[in-house]
Amino acid sequence: MRKLSLSAFIACAFVSVAPTGVHAQTDIEQADIEQTGSEPTPSVDPALFDFEHVSCIVGKNEIRIVIEEVNRSVGLVVADLYENNQDGFLKRAGRVAQVRFAARAPMTKFCMRAPKPDQYAIAVYHDENANKTFDKNAFGLPAEPFGISNNPRLRFAPPRIEATLFTVDADGANVAIRMRN
Repeated sequence: MRKLSLSAFIACAFVSVAPTGVHAQTDIEQADIEQTGSEPTPSVDPALFDFEHVSCIVGKNEIRIVIEEVNRSVGLVVADLYENNQDGFLKRAGRVAQVRFAARAPMTKFCMRAPKPDQYAIAVYHDENANKTFDKNAFGLPAEPFGISNNPRLRFAPPRIEATLFTVDADGANVAIRMRN
């Protein structure tokens, strides 16, 4: 099995993956997708982000992250934080922070800190075999689930950073990401 970093995979991704449970889209929702490249984000229950984890210190710029659709409680969930810079997006050199935590199905929750209030993007993958590498299969497709903040649609190229950005202020931010298998 060949190994590929998350950023390298997403940079060469060519498969469009539809999330499970997709509903019929209205004209307004379709316009939102066309403008942002993302699925419309349903309102998220704030209680989803009311959790305790060893990584959460309730400090400045803390990002509370919920990873949904984690299939198995094995291995690690890895999260990479990127500043608002298209040139550094999904590249090791552009990463400003990385965390790894034990995967918990069906939902993995943890926190990470942004260096300062600003706009950021997060890419995650489920390192099921805990080898600290995003694996792919013989066809070059991901062998491990992954996701990106704002859950953008993936087409024949990586998403533009604008479709993945969220704002972190001094009080932090809440981010929900769906794993794609």
